[in-house]
Amino acid sequence: MNPIEHLLGEDVRRSEGEQARRYNLLAAKLIAEFIKSSLGPRGFEKMYIDLLGEVTITKDGATMLRKIDVEHPAAKVLIEASNAVDNEVGDGTISVVVLAGSLVEKAEELLDMGISPSIIETGFLHGLEIALKTLEEIAIPYKNSDRNIMEKLANTCLASKAISFLAQQENTVAKLVVDAFYTIADFVNDKVEVDDIKIEEKPGNTSDIKLVKGVVIDKTIDNSGMPRLINDAKILLINEELDDKRTKTDAEIIITSPHQIQSYLTKESDMIKLKSQNIINSGANVVISQKGISLLAQHYLAKVGIISIKRVKENDLFWLQKATGATITDDLDNISEKQLGYASKVYEKFVGDDKMVFVDGCRNPKSVTLLLRANSKRLLDEYHRSVLDAISVLKDFFIKPMIVAGGGSTEAIIASRIRSKARSINGREQIVVQKFSDALEEIPLTIARNAGMNVVDTITQLRSKSFTFYHGKKHSWYGIDAIERKIKEMFSQNVIEPYLVKEQVLKTAVEVTTRLIRVDHVLMAKPVMYTHTHADGTTHTHAEGQKKHDHFDKLGKQQRPSHHYY
Repeated sequence: MNPIEHLLGEDVRRSEGEQARRYNLLAAKLIAEFIKSSLGPRGFEKMYIDLLGEVTITKDGATMLRKIDVEHPAAKVLIEASNAVDNEVGDGTISVVVLAGSLVEKAEELLDMGISPSIIETGFLHGLEIALKTLEEIAIPYKNSDRNIMEKLANTCLASKAISFLAQQENTVAKLVVDAFYTIADFVNDKVEVDDIKIEEKPGNTSDIKLVKGVVIDKTIDNSGMPRLINDAKILLINEELDDKRTKTDAEIIITSPHQIQSYLTKESDMIKLKSQNIINSGANVVISQKGISLLAQHYLAKVGIISIKRVKENDLFWLQKATGATITDDLDNISEKQLGYASKVYEKFVGDDKMVFVDGCRNPKSVTLLLRANSKRLLDEYHRSVLDAISVLKDFFIKPMIVAGGGSTEAIIASRIRSKARSINGREQIVVQKFSDALEEIPLTIARNAGMNVVDTITQLRSKSFTFYHGKKHSWYGIDAIERKIKEMFSQNVIEPYLVKEQVLKTAVEVTTRLIRVDHVLMAKPVMYTHTHADGTTHTHAEGQKKHDHFDKLGKQQRPSHHYY
C-alpha cells in the first residue's frame, strides 16, 4: 500500500497523475458531446423531465446544463463555465462548451504523444493570445446606435433559436426586440438597463407577438362600472391603502353603545371618500395602486369615469413609473400635477383567455413591454429565453460596438492565422499551438455536422477559403450557411455576432481546459452517512442510506414507504 493512503485513511478515495487527469478530461468531453448537437440554426433541441414530471424543451445550452445533475467535479466546472458566459454576455453558451470539449480532446491527443501538461498549458495560452489579438484586428467597429447592425445581430442570434421560423414574417421578433432596446437605451450617456424591457407571456397565436410602448399589466379593471378605455390618460401611481385600515398586529376596539359603532363606520367611510376626492381633484383619470382599493372608493371613482387597478406588483409599478413619467405617491392628501404620468390610452383587452390592461402610447417611455404569444407554455418559455439572448447580444454591442461574422467564419480565420504563426514557434509548443487551431475549427464543423454536411469536404474548403483572408487575395468571411448547407461569405449574408461574445467564449474555454489539465490529484471522501428522501417527502441521514431499504419500528411494523430512486 502506498504510504500516502495510510496518511489519508480508508474513507478517502484517491486517483492521481495521469489517471486523474484522464478522468477529468473524459468527463468534460462527455458534457461537450451531449450538448454540441444543439449548435447552429440546424441544431437539435433537448428535452428534460424533472422529478415532478415538468417538461423543458430547449436549444439553450446554459438552460439544459443547469437542469442536469452531474456528480463529476470536472463536468461541473464545464457547466459553471457555460453559466458564467450566460451571465456575462448572454449568448455563446453552447459554443464555449463545444470549444472547451474540443480543446480537451486535443489535450488528450497531446498527452498520448508524450507532451507534458505544463507545455500543453503554455501552448494553449499562447494560442489564446494570438486568437484574441487576431479577433481584435479583424473585428469591425460601428456606432453603438446603428439600428441596421442591431437588427442583423438580433436576426443572427434568433436564427439558431426556436423562435427562428418567425424571421420570415414582416413584423419579426428581431425587429421588435431592437425597437424595444432602442426605446429604453440612453445613447447620450451610454447607459442601458435591459430589465426595463418587460416580457409578458400568454398562450395564443405566434403572429400576435407585439411590442407595447408602455406597460402591459396582468390584471383587470377593478369595477364593471368603470370605462374600458381612457384616451389621453393621466395616470396616478399610489402606494397607499384606499381601503379599511388593517393593523399589523391584533387590535381591539372597545365600544359601549350602537352610536359608537355608527360613528366608527362613518369616520372610516369619510376617510376613504376624502382620499377619493383628492384623487378626483388631482385631474387623474387612471389610478394604479400596489395596495387595496375598497368597493366604496371604486364607487366614487367610477361615478366620475376614473379607471382603477388594485394590487399591482411592485415591479409593475416601477415599470409604469419609467414608462409614463409618473411619480409613485405615498401621501394622498397632497397630490400635485407633477406626480401624474401620461399615456395616449389605457384599455382592457382579452389576451387569450385572460383580460389584461394595456398602458400604451407613452410619450417618452423608458420601459416597454414585449408581449409573447405561443401555443403552449413550453414554447413560451423557450421564446422567452430566446428573446433574453437577443437582448443580451444587443447590450454586448452597445457596450463594445465591434462585430465579426458568424457561421464559424471568425473561428476559421483565427485558426488559419494561428496555424501560420505556429511555424515560428520552436519545440513541442509548436504542435500544441497547431492543435489549438484545430480545436477552434470544431465550431464551424459542428454547425456543418448538425446541418448534415460532409465534414471532410467542409473542412477542406473552409481552410482553403479562410487562408485568403490574410494573404491579400480577398478580404472575406467564409463560414457555414447551415440553412442552405453551403460554405458562403457570411458577412454579406448579414450573419454577424458581437465582439464581446467571441472574446468571452475564447477566454472561458481556454481557462476551463487549462484548469482541468493542471489537476493531477483527485481526493474524494467516501460518505459514511447518506442523506436521502422518502416518497412522503421526509428527508434524513443515516449509514447505508444509499441502499434500498425500508424503515420499521420496534414492533416490526412498516413505518414509512420504501424509497424512490431518481
